[in-house]
Amino acid sequence: MSKKTKIIVVGAGPAGCAVARAYALAGCSVVLLEAEPEGKSHKRFAGEWLHPQGVEALQQLGFESIPSTQGRPRGRGFVVYPGHGESPVKLDYVEGQRGLAFHHGDLVDEMRQVLAQTDGVNFRFGVRVVSVDDGGVFLENGERLEADRVVGADGRSSVVRRSLRGASPHKAMSAMTGILLEGVKAPYPDYGHVFLGKPSFLLGYEIAPSVVRICVDVPLKYKTEMKDPEWLITAIRETLPPVWRQPCEEQIRAGHLRWQANHFLARADYGNGRRVLIGDAAGHTHPLTATGITNGLVDAIQLVQNKDFRVFARNRRRACRVPELLSRALYDCFSKEDAFSNSLRRAVVSLWRNDERERDRTMGLLMGNGRSFFSFAGPFLKALFGAWQGRDQSTTMRADLASIASWIRLPMAYAMAGWVRPKS
Repeated sequence: MSKKTKIIVVGAGPAGCAVARAYALAGCSVVLLEAEPEGKSHKRFAGEWLHPQGVEALQQLGFESIPSTQGRPRGRGFVVYPGHGESPVKLDYVEGQRGLAFHHGDLVDEMRQVLAQTDGVNFRFGVRVVSVDDGGVFLENGERLEADRVVGADGRSSVVRRSLRGASPHKAMSAMTGILLEGVKAPYPDYGHVFLGKPSFLLGYEIAPSVVRICVDVPLKYKTEMKDPEWLITAIRETLPPVWRQPCEEQIRAGHLRWQANHFLARADYGNGRRVLIGDAAGHTHPLTATGITNGLVDAIQLVQNKDFRVFARNRRRACRVPELLSRALYDCFSKEDAFSNSLRRAVVSLWRNDERERDRTMGLLMGNGRSFFSFAGPFLKALFGAWQGRDQSTTMRADLASIASWIRLPMAYAMAGWVRPKS
């Protein structure tokens, strides 16, 4: 026998909890389905940074206790360490806004606690969805649940997305391992740290008082070497700040690592109105720019606010296109090893160091304040020109021109991906 409700939400991560809460506050009956049993969230290595608009979304949805928790790190922006003995460059959020850092499991558990007290939400753990259609879902136990709308907030391997489009064309980018250090401080409290070096770059930030998360990005060409702890230690030793080296090496040798694959999927597809995709189910990019959870929370609010699904989808495609381009361009800039890319990296850092307006523009784009492709293209072309001026003269002009062509082609390809509308 089937059961009918207004809204079914698949996945009780941050995006799923947010959209369930938003619909319930709007007076809708919601069934929230989570495949994993309670307590599993603490074991995940996933997004741990919210941009200011994500913090605002939490407060708007009644999760204000999360950003107001005493001692929880507030993000003021990012500090980029270029390496080679150069001083770091600070990129502050515009207008003094603040983000938030946390352990992913803590965020999920705290959101779920609020959901458990929210009228209109039927929260079911340990329930796996096996198929989805426009009228509802089938569960693994054979149960049928029907609804006016099914919202897929079930991540990169979304069963709701597969029901619409089949397997997603994820583009593999790299692997990343998370290392937790306790009893240490970050060089710049309340900032995310980006260390440029080997094997690609490192991210570091406090997720609690005296608790630091280190994220090591490893290009896929090192997929064999990354399994060797001593290789990883040697690769990152010179990139890490001295205060983190010994505790990081101890954690690696002890095997206290959590790996995840990084993929790119343009946020061009939000479903068909009866089956809707939000969060990572709608699209995702490298965690370097920390847009994932923020996008999911904003998706949730705008989906409920916009009665016309087409308006919601159009607005989110436009809002996410430039941050996606910035994320992809910065990832390639920080990870590619050819001579021209090294020159481009120096040019970008120099642009940030010497031009306050470009620092503000970068952070504004990251926060979704620029929706036009040209708002990205201007500083990008300026950095390319600077890279050409400062390129290594020992390389051939033909090689440098080939590299420039690849750099121009890549952002344009991703810009076009943002304009593509899937067939219904």
